[in-house]
Amino acid sequence: MSESMKIVFDESLHTGNRAVDVQHKFLVDIINDLAEALETGQAAGQVKKTLNLLKYYAEWHFEREELCMDRFHCPAAEVNKSAHRYFIETFERFQGEYRESGGSEDIARRMYTELTAWLVGHIKKIDTQLGDCVHA
Repeated sequence: MSESMKIVFDESLHTGNRAVDVQHKFLVDIINDLAEALETGQAAGQVKKTLNLLKYYAEWHFEREELCMDRFHCPAAEVNKSAHRYFIETFERFQGEYRESGGSEDIARRMYTELTAWLVGHIKKIDTQLGDCVHA
């Protein structure tokens, strides 16, 4: 895995809500820490830390983002909640696999690939709709 596999937090990931963008940047940083661990061969040791941090931070962030979408009557609010539930289910599956395997590099690579695709796709397709609601 090369450094180019890391997520670049650019304008395409901005939602129009500064607080949400700061939280998304932190989520990207967590995922990029896993990418760096994969690049340096330290993935197995990084999985537990990443899983623990993602669990608590994602739940905290999702709650705040959902409240924000509700407050601004964003049409994407329900789709957003559903997508967050999917992420939590995916996350819990990885957590179970991690516990069963002891944290293999294979799980770390699959986790990186799936979570990166989900996060970037989710922000670009759903969360960016928040900006239109905030500025309406």
